[in-house]
Amino acid sequence: MKRHFVIVLLIIMPSVLLGQNYKYGLGVILGSPTGLSGKFMIARKSAIAVHAGWSLIGKTGLHITGDYQFLFPGIIKHEDGTPMENVVPYFGVGGRFRFKEKENKDTDFHLGLRFGGGIEYLISRFGIFLELYPVVDILPETGFDFEGGVGGRFYF
Repeated sequence: MKRHFVIVLLIIMPSVLLGQNYKYGLGVILGSPTGLSGKFMIARKSAIAVHAGWSLIGKTGLHITGDYQFLFPGIIKHEDGTPMENVVPYFGVGGRFRFKEKENKDTDFHLGLRFGGGIEYLISRFGIFLELYPVVDILPETGFDFEGGVGGRFYF
């Protein structure tokens, strides 16, 4: 009896898991910043994404970013007109905190606004994304920068 239960469970569980709507994604991003990436799906067409890591390009330092994303699932279509639900372009707006240690051991703090977007390709419970965000620094002085990268997240 136990064996039959285990066999039925092994047959049913993958189909149940594949039918789930996973809300939380956790992974890595390579670029600016390079580090951890997280995403919380609020609804089918909106999410909150965060990144925490270090910039390995240009000005080094700890970066923490957060964006509200407007998702556009199904906007890209196959040649026959059917929507590609697993390719999701997005537009995001948010902020960036950057901490940089100077040569004299002081910490330089930057606060900026991010406006940009990207695209994510979803494969079952895994997403691969590419994004580019222009950043307008507000503090300590007005400046302009680009952030972005490529990464992957596992959704659960």
